[in-house]
Amino acid sequence: MRIDEAFRRVIGGYWWLIGLLVIGSVLAAGRYAVHQQAQYQAVARVQMSGGLASTNVQADAATQWLQGVVTTPNMVSQAMAAAGIPGDPTKFAIHSIDVSRVGVSTVNDVVVTTEDPRRSVIAANSLVQQALKYANTSRQSDAAHMTSLSRQIDSLTRQRDDLIRQLAVASPGPVLEIQARIAAMAPTLTDLLRQRSDLVLAASQRSSIGLLDPATALPDPVGPKVPQIVALAGLAALIFALFLVAILEAVRPHVRGRRWVAAELDAPLLGHLPTLDLTGPKGQRSLREFGDAARMVGARFAGRPVLLLPVERKYEPWAARVCRELEMLTGVHIEHSADAAVARPGRAGALDGSKDPVVIALSPTVESQRVLEDVARHAEVMGWHVVGVLTFRRRRLLDRRALAEGGRHARPPVEPVSPVGAPKATDSAGPTSSAPHPLQPDRGASKHLAPHGGAPNNHELRGTK
Repeated sequence: MRIDEAFRRVIGGYWWLIGLLVIGSVLAAGRYAVHQQAQYQAVARVQMSGGLASTNVQADAATQWLQGVVTTPNMVSQAMAAAGIPGDPTKFAIHSIDVSRVGVSTVNDVVVTTEDPRRSVIAANSLVQQALKYANTSRQSDAAHMTSLSRQIDSLTRQRDDLIRQLAVASPGPVLEIQARIAAMAPTLTDLLRQRSDLVLAASQRSSIGLLDPATALPDPVGPKVPQIVALAGLAALIFALFLVAILEAVRPHVRGRRWVAAELDAPLLGHLPTLDLTGPKGQRSLREFGDAARMVGARFAGRPVLLLPVERKYEPWAARVCRELEMLTGVHIEHSADAAVARPGRAGALDGSKDPVVIALSPTVESQRVLEDVARHAEVMGWHVVGVLTFRRRRLLDRRALAEGGRHARPPVEPVSPVGAPKATDSAGPTSSAPHPLQPDRGASKHLAPHGGAPNNHELRGTK
């Protein structure tokens, strides 16, 4: 299957379904978004410790640390309580709290979104104050611990210095005792020095927060974003619609377009009827064009009946009408398949020199692929050569009754004037005859076809839809 045929089958055949799903989804999404309550944001700006960030990685690390702090469930619960916001702190932290950095820096904005601008400001200020308290309390604890360690180190250092001075003037007896006391102080002093060094290193790496700007509410609401919601809904509906119509086309494939119908039947396109009113200017012009092509077919297969064969039984009244109007307008006579009384071979035979009929298939521009395949296969089995295709435009709902009645503005049947191909048999059925469709099963075919050499157990070609 070519890409243009696939596009025609999927898009051209189900455009109404795709449009209905997309338009319905867009309207529903727009109605939903318009009726959503407005959302307001409050923004507080803070400065993280560490000065300028040299890379995006450092800036992102500071931002993620701050976001982890302000979205802590305990802090979020306190902020919600202060602002009078009900709900789950976890969901509020996910949907309503955000931290964004300003460029490649350690400056960050804490953003809180709620339905009330006043509550947004209260919640944002509460989160920032809790984060400041947490960070500054940690640094204050580090400073207090650092002071305590320095005091202990200074005390041990003074004691050691005193013992060293005593050792210099001591008599030989107490020397050993003083040396033992100095040796006992050395491990403790070394451990205190190590702790202070580790604390200095940890304090230098620990983040701190400075408030640059308290929370303020933005004047305009930030949501709902109606165009974005509508666009996303339309895109999702389009993807779903394409998936759905692809499944429908795979389950019930249809051939769409006159050229594709002719290609499926492996025959040239002889004409197209764009209207069911064959008495109007458009219908008559189309019939004249088809009559010229049918006259050439009759000349090519002189002496052999030319049949107009509808691909489905329900189009037989329309086929009979086309044959009548064609003969009245152009004088070209084509047998309607239901009226034809011709011998039907039991198997396919050679065409050259035979008296088997040649077939012009009558099909709508949109037809089931399985029906067309059955027509082509069974016509080959019956030895009927499909020499052309005549298509017509059919609207599924509006034209059903008109097709059943033989088109619009139907005229009474007329006698043939100048047949093309073989003359009509004298015992052919009339337009309202109950003769079976040539490609439909007929249990009484043996009796009906016996005078014309038909095989008694001949099977007909195709079934109806």
